[in-house]
Amino acid sequence: MTNNNVYGGFSQALFFSGSVSIPSLLLDHYSDLGMTDREMMFVIHIILESGRTQDEQIDVQIMRKMGISSTDCKNLIQSLKQKGLLMVHTKTKKNDNRPVYDISGLIDQLFELWGINQYRQLEASGQGVKENNNLAAVSSSSSKLISLFEKELGRPLTGFECEHIEKWILAGHSEELIIEALRRGVSAGIRSFRYLDSILREWEKKGIQTLPEVEAEDQNFQSRQTKKGEKQTRSSVLNKNKYDNIYL
Repeated sequence: MTNNNVYGGFSQALFFSGSVSIPSLLLDHYSDLGMTDREMMFVIHIILESGRTQDEQIDVQIMRKMGISSTDCKNLIQSLKQKGLLMVHTKTKKNDNRPVYDISGLIDQLFELWGINQYRQLEASGQGVKENNNLAAVSSSSSKLISLFEKELGRPLTGFECEHIEKWILAGHSEELIIEALRRGVSAGIRSFRYLDSILREWEKKGIQTLPEVEAEDQNFQSRQTKKGEKQTRSSVLNKNKYDNIYL
């Protein structure tokens, strides 16, 4: 076989073996999301393997291709899950218990980062907020909250997480509510910023703006749950009494 034929065969194998499309936005900003180079490579493999017909579990294939151990693979998955970038589900098909990897959290965080950057570009061009006093207040609040978050989480925050806190402040969430959302997340063992964001959005939807209003809402919820439980108990007793005399 001539060298030209060998190279031609290689070229065909190279270009027709398939490819994976990675958004340049992700490649430009994955470190801003707190991802390591190794985690990024792991995600690239997830994207590639998810689009293929699988004869074996995706993680097994990735371990082989990246040359990593089972422990390394589990650590990468756990780290990505803790950062809210990856979720792992189990297939519901019969006799198929292979995990399914969901990177929608990564897409959501990348979208939010893009939005923050767009806002800053508008601000820099003079179309955004220009009030220096307001910006100084945001900077002061974010610095205070960042220090508190790092203390509670026991690690430095990523650039994206710092920007996320700034976004909450710009959206009008008070320091006390942001701190309360963090407290609830830590108590529940959930340290994902996505989870904290859902708490703040729920309060915003209900028009809650202060900590006393949060406490009042909690009390109302507990009261509703108690009444619901009592109603179910009474209903159960009534149904029981209804049939007491059937066998008399």
